[in-house]
Amino acid sequence: MAVTESDVQRTFEVFYRVPRVGQIRLSDGGGPFGFDIHLALLVDELIGTLGCDAICETGCFVGDTTYYLAARYPGLPVHSCDVDPRHVAVTRRRLAHHGNATVTCRDSPRLVAEVLGRRTRPLFFLDAHWGAQWPLEQELELLAACAAAGGAVAVVHDFDIGHPRFSYDSYDGRDCGPGLLAALAHPPQVYFAPRPDGPWPLPCLQTGRRAGAAVIAFGLDDTPLRDHPLLDARTVPAPEPTVPVAR
Repeated sequence: MAVTESDVQRTFEVFYRVPRVGQIRLSDGGGPFGFDIHLALLVDELIGTLGCDAICETGCFVGDTTYYLAARYPGLPVHSCDVDPRHVAVTRRRLAHHGNATVTCRDSPRLVAEVLGRRTRPLFFLDAHWGAQWPLEQELELLAACAAAGGAVAVVHDFDIGHPRFSYDSYDGRDCGPGLLAALAHPPQVYFAPRPDGPWPLPCLQTGRRAGAAVIAFGLDDTPLRDHPLLDARTVPAPEPTVPVAR
């Protein structure tokens, strides 16, 4: 299924109608995908190009992105979660009229494992990096292990793409970036970074914080991603050697 001009128009219409409730705490002012419509367009490209049969978001907060995904893709099941029951309650209330969305209060790796067991080609938006816990490594390990059983595509938010305009997260001195992928037990060979100067069909109106993102295909033919004009293929670096501790 190819993405058409009408798909772009639909993304535009839904994206800018979502209230930015996340502005109560988020540095980017909230909104779907941190109010970066290029990420919304990219997700639409991935779903259309790869034929994804479900969407899973980790870390809903108050539901800006969850609301967008449920409204934009009413024919797809949308799964999301948060460890804070207050965030889950707010998001559920916002999505009360979207029967395709399920929001649960749980650790995100549990949700990732459940969706992998129920869907054949899901898209994951990995955004559960807040507070003391950092479940991203466990989420990615689960996705890497699924390659033999089917496949999935992941969009990792707040990822270091090496561009001064795009920020990224760090936890305990470790960056959310290529080194994290290299340290996985079964690291991917490549990841894909959106091109900031690519031929995006719509301008991004986020003038504040923009977060980098990485796209990773697990168990799928990544040829459509390698050939895509909005993505750059990058090799995952070799893991850093372990230095033995002197005794």
